[in-house]
Amino acid sequence: MSQQGHWKASALAATFSSAGLNGTAWGAARPPLYRSTEIGFGLGFGQSMHADPDVTPRRQKRKASSEDESMDSSSPTPEPASRKARSARDDDPVAAVINSSPAARRAVARKRTRTSDAGPSEVALDKLLEPLEERDLRQLLSALVAQNPQLGTQVRQLVPRPTVNSACSQLVRLERRLAAAFPYNKTGPAADDYTFHRVRPALEELRDTIVMYLDHFTHHGLAGDLHTANALAHPAEWFDLLAQASDVAVRMPRWDKPENNRIRRDTLRQLADGWLRATTATARWADDGHIAGRDMLSRWAHQLGRFYAAEPELFEPAVQVFQRSFSHLCPRLPVQPPPAASA
Repeated sequence: MSQQGHWKASALAATFSSAGLNGTAWGAARPPLYRSTEIGFGLGFGQSMHADPDVTPRRQKRKASSEDESMDSSSPTPEPASRKARSARDDDPVAAVINSSPAARRAVARKRTRTSDAGPSEVALDKLLEPLEERDLRQLLSALVAQNPQLGTQVRQLVPRPTVNSACSQLVRLERRLAAAFPYNKTGPAADDYTFHRVRPALEELRDTIVMYLDHFTHHGLAGDLHTANALAHPAEWFDLLAQASDVAVRMPRWDKPENNRIRRDTLRQLADGWLRATTATARWADDGHIAGRDMLSRWAHQLGRFYAAEPELFEPAVQVFQRSFSHLCPRLPVQPPPAASA
């Protein structure tokens, strides 16, 4: 080696020793990446590239970290923690209340209490009553009056007063209800005892309604003073009510057992008495100067004759009074003599 080469080697050794990197430390700090085999050392060929086991994980780690950096660079910028907390509070009302101030929490608690105490809205009363049938409404009103008797007077003041037409319409509805109460039979309505007990409630209701309207419209006005509160405005209204109610009573069914016909006979007896009182009151009304037309009297006579033909014994007193009072204005009615007493 020349003198210049020795000088360069000495300078390099001094540099390494001043930096603290002697041969042993440098070799420990930086092991060779590749080790040559004994055969190929110094020949420039046959060098096998054996990876150092201490170096391989380090290279893999560096590779993984570089991949992570590339992935992190492609991903969006992470959201700050404070912004995440605010978005979580906005999405979750419970978290919003927890993270809010005490005053805000108390306000939310009062609002929830008021909402829970209010309850669901009630359905309007008219909407509850609208789907009810007539019978259901009547039962409801009757139950209210029974529980509160003082309501009876108020209801009577609010309900329209009955008229002859409304009363007759009610009698027709009750007659239809009576016909619907008959049990099914291929041969038609039966008159046996079983059928009578089946239809008896409807039959008694029809009788009671006829008697009620008869007493309401005719009793007070026909028995004495014609100007009382229940008196009808004109005798024509009296006879219209009597004629329609008598038609319904005559159509009442007849039964095999005589005792079952007592309801029908009692109803017709009270109607015959109403005809008698109406005829007497009308005769007195005519004597006071009022005029009864011939056509009207003839129609009343014809109606009374039909009922007399159905029940001569019951309607005979009314026919006799009618002939005695209006014989000069209408034809005589066919009055049969009373049956002769048996010896």
